[in-house]
Amino acid sequence: MQRLIPQLLDRIDLVVFDLAGTTLRVGDYVTGAFRQAFKESGVMLKNEEINAIRGRSKREALAMLLQRHLGSQAATRTESVYQTFQELLRKYVSEQGVKTISGAGEVIGWLKDRDVLIALNTGIDRHIASLMLDSISWSGIADAMVCGDDVNRGRPAPDLILKAMELTGCNDASRVLAVGDTCYDMQAAHNAGVLAIGVLSGASNEKQLRACPHYAVIPSVADLQEVLGQKTLDKSWL
Repeated sequence: MQRLIPQLLDRIDLVVFDLAGTTLRVGDYVTGAFRQAFKESGVMLKNEEINAIRGRSKREALAMLLQRHLGSQAATRTESVYQTFQELLRKYVSEQGVKTISGAGEVIGWLKDRDVLIALNTGIDRHIASLMLDSISWSGIADAMVCGDDVNRGRPAPDLILKAMELTGCNDASRVLAVGDTCYDMQAAHNAGVLAIGVLSGASNEKQLRACPHYAVIPSVADLQEVLGQKTLDKSWL
């Protein structure tokens, strides 16, 4: 079943892309660094604990998990464990690099050719995110980049998206689209009042993403051009 809609691209001024799992393939660097940092602090994390925090601010997630495992001792351990996590993540990125998800660069270029502003956002701190972008020559690809250490609250709070809107001068949330691979991405977009598109190239599966507020769920960022350019929307996208 199809229904006629205005071409979505005509109604978008800014697209905010998540990094890891949405536009970049980073292997298991983040989860591996998380697991190892906790292990070195004497805490063995379960897989479900790590999967449950993917997409969140890494500092907030780390503090929450330490509180769960260490109780009153967590406050004095948070900073050291976080620094270990950062050092491990930087090591993994420096030694092994990252790759773009197929079609990501082309979609961003297609949007820029049509005067759509581009922002990147991530729960990772800026020095690590910049290292990732430098490794694939993406350092100047976006009009704005907002990282976990640029805002007070991570996802599902809307702060990353709202900061991207501020930096790009986009004040109308109805003309902003956010693209991400986790439920936290979808929830942050909803909390910011912007459209959300989920991609199946990262942490969350189709059932999980469809349970969140969304405009569409698509296999990959490479399929975004089709969604934005079409004048009809198949009900299966919703």
